[in-house]
Amino acid sequence: MINLEEFKNKLLKEREEILLLLENLETQKEELKEEPTYETSDYANIYEFREEIHLQEESLRKRLTLIDKALKKFEEGKYSICENCGKEIEEIRLNLDPATPYCRSCASKFLV
Repeated sequence: MINLEEFKNKLLKEREEILLLLENLETQKEELKEEPTYETSDYANIYEFREEIHLQEESLRKRLTLIDKALKKFEEGKYSICENCGKEIEEIRLNLDPATPYCRSCASKFLV
């Protein structure tokens, strides 16, 4: 029997960590606005750093969306059920990624 509460706690912890990371990235963006620029290379460095922050934010927000979706499934009583075929998601998959929406079989179909 799968311990669903354990997975819910993992998701809540990861969600909290992501929100802290996003807050930190927001602080970094604000600090960049105040960064003095004296040469063209300064502008290039700031642009690169902004782009890196943007990519990190995008990745974190995608993960946050998956986590929120999984937490919503808890509320609906549908957690650990594959979104594609309706079968139970294997515990080993949930251990690797508690936010996974698909069983192993369906996930492999989407990767091909």
